[in-house]
Amino acid sequence: MNTLALAAFTTAAEENSFSLAAEKLHLTQPGISKRIVSLEDQLGCRLFDRIGRRIQLTEAGKTFLPHAYKMLQDAQSGLNAVRNLSHTIDGFLSIATTQHIGLHHLAQPVKRYIIEYEEVAFNLDFLTSKQAYADVLQGKLELAVITEPTQMDEQLRFIPLWTEKLKFVCAKDHHLASLNSISLKDLSSVQGILPDASSFTRRVIDDIFEQANLSIIPRAASNYLEAIKMLVTAGLGWSVLPDSLIDDNLKILDLDNSPLKRQIGCLIHQDRTESNAASAFIKLLQSYD
Repeated sequence: MNTLALAAFTTAAEENSFSLAAEKLHLTQPGISKRIVSLEDQLGCRLFDRIGRRIQLTEAGKTFLPHAYKMLQDAQSGLNAVRNLSHTIDGFLSIATTQHIGLHHLAQPVKRYIIEYEEVAFNLDFLTSKQAYADVLQGKLELAVITEPTQMDEQLRFIPLWTEKLKFVCAKDHHLASLNSISLKDLSSVQGILPDASSFTRRVIDDIFEQANLSIIPRAASNYLEAIKMLVTAGLGWSVLPDSLIDDNLKILDLDNSPLKRQIGCLIHQDRTESNAASAFIKLLQSYD
């Protein structure tokens, strides 16, 4: 099957729009439509329902979508395998990371990579760890730098890079800050400001409470650790934050339990041939403490 038609189909499915897909792929809308129609003719079924200006996947489209991603991934793997024979580091590298990891861990490595490997067209997106995980699994991304998943599909591999210590914190004027000693039970009766329930970091936090047969009372949730820090500093509740975000406006709560930590690393698909560009990026990241 034509990879250009497959790319048009998957992009339209992601954007729920032919016009947005055309813009993303730098094509005209008739060009996108023509590629998708040719794919529908080849499959003998409609992949999208056209409702006014809106589109949505048909059942056939939903069934075909993961196979389309797999075919695109296989095609890219073949291209990588041939390019790798030359041992040159060029081509295109698309990665994703979270906002926190990007700002606090990747600024210098990415700068160095772009300077050293000018022939690589480098693209970086900020996503949640959960979305980045899904995009690597589907073959949309070659790699992601994220928090280690608590559970992982056997098709994926996680390469550890850095360990980040996590601390329980509250505002200095919060009533928890005045307690001489504090326990998980104390925290379970006070509202917390926490990462989104679907995030890998939240699962680390939930696990430690579940092991103590306790639950958390969430007051608010956010995918952005910087936003959580702001709300905690305002005195709205306790939270768990990485060392790198803790400043003099926050009080660290010392609990009698094993210290929390999370592993940050590269997530890759084991069935995908790793490009020279990706290998060089991973090697560079491993050189940073």
